[in-house]
Amino acid sequence: MLKKAPFFIIFFVQVALYGCTEKFDKNKWSEYDYLGGSDRSSMADDLIQRHLLIGLSNKQMLKLLGPSEKDNAETQYTLEENYEFLGIDPVSGKYLIIKFNKDSIITSAEIKEWHKH
Repeated sequence: MLKKAPFFIIFFVQVALYGCTEKFDKNKWSEYDYLGGSDRSSMADDLIQRHLLIGLSNKQMLKLLGPSEKDNAETQYTLEENYEFLGIDPVSGKYLIIKFNKDSIITSAEIKEWHKH
C-alpha cells in the first residue's frame, strides 16, 4: 500500500491543479463584469499558454479578447476584483497585463495580483 501512496498523491495534485484552470472561452471572457458574470481568472493561464498571445497584433488581440480597460503600450484586462462587504473600492485584484512593441505586436503577457494592505 505504501508503494501506491506517491501515485495517489500525484493524482490528487493533478486533479486539484486541473480544477483551478478552465479552457479559454471567448464568449465567457466577454461576459465578464465587475458585479459577477464570468470568472476570467480561471481562463487566464490557458489563454497565455495555449493561445500564444505573444506575437499577435493589437488587432488580432482585440478580435480574440474584445476591448480592454486600459489601452496604450500596456493593455489591461480585469480577471477578478474583490471588495469588502458594502465597499466601493477593491481590496484585491488580478489582471492580465499585455505589452506591445512599437509595431503594436504583443511582446509579453502576464498575470499580476495585488492586495490592499
